Amino acid sequence: MRQTWSVYSMVCEPEEVLRRFVEHNLAMGASYVHLFFDKADDPAYEHFANQPGVIAQRCCDTYWTGLNRRRPPYVERRQLVNGRFAYERCLTDWQAHFDADELVLTQGAPLGELLADMPQTYQTAHLGTVEPMLVPEGHKGPIPFRRSVRHLKFRNRLHIYGADLQVFRNGLFGHYQGKSILRAGLAGWRHGIHFPRPSGPEVQNSIYQMQEAHIAHMHCESRELWVKRTMGKMRDHAYNLRTGTYDLLPLVAPSEQAVPDPSEEDLLEILTGYYDRVSLLSDALRARLEAFGLLQYHEVERLG
Repeated sequence: MRQTWSVYSMVCEPEEVLRRFVEHNLAMGASYVHLFFDKADDPAYEHFANQPGVIAQRCCDTYWTGLNRRRPPYVERRQLVNGRFAYERCLTDWQAHFDADELVLTQGAPLGELLADMPQTYQTAHLGTVEPMLVPEGHKGPIPFRRSVRHLKFRNRLHIYGADLQVFRNGLFGHYQGKSILRAGLAGWRHGIHFPRPSGPEVQNSIYQMQEAHIAHMHCESRELWVKRTMGKMRDHAYNLRTGTYDLLPLVAPSEQAVPDPSEEDLLEILTGYYDRVSLLSDALRARLEAFGLLQYHEVERLG
């Protein structure tokens, strides 16, 4: 027995990222993927508008007017509004909220079967986060993915990542909260960013922690892209005003590289070295991760 599921996502990514996202979800058994193009003039819209298995929505002025509201200024708020729109029109038994760089992975059975096995008392199926790791040259076969170390005792986390734990405390570059799939047809319910929102404060959200399904956060799959993105955050004054100063150098630079005003070349070397220490699957790091059951392997298309 299987249950049907679909995905909604607000997107503003390169077409190649969207192509993988759509193809991956449909291959995993999604009935359809509902894409909300955050930029009304996004050229990728035309590619997906007529693709089987895709519902494409331009988030243009007409769309927001049809919802009797202005376009929310904040990204997360727009995601929530679009999520309500998608959920109210859901055509499947379940609906997920995934970002375009998040790919659902399962072990042992298709997602539809795993959802069918869930007791009816649960409204939410929760998927923990895993992240892809780099492999040494010559590696063949599935991609290794690591789980968060958040559930481990501090001494065990320190054993795995050493001094880098001070900036890698959850064992992931991105979020550790995971993503959720919401049972369809629940009056007053809506999607959240990581967890659905019940119909009222008096309603309890019963969450089923899925052991055989995870969400792969692919935002760090390329060393070059991660370094470029990180350097951008460090130099973006607007980003620092929102989040606090984003300066990894005092925490990740070896003592011999700790210079007060690093050049572009120094910065690149320091960040690349840090990325490789925590993300390149050496034999030693593999052994430490496997000792705590933090590694799993999946066949996933890698970009970049």
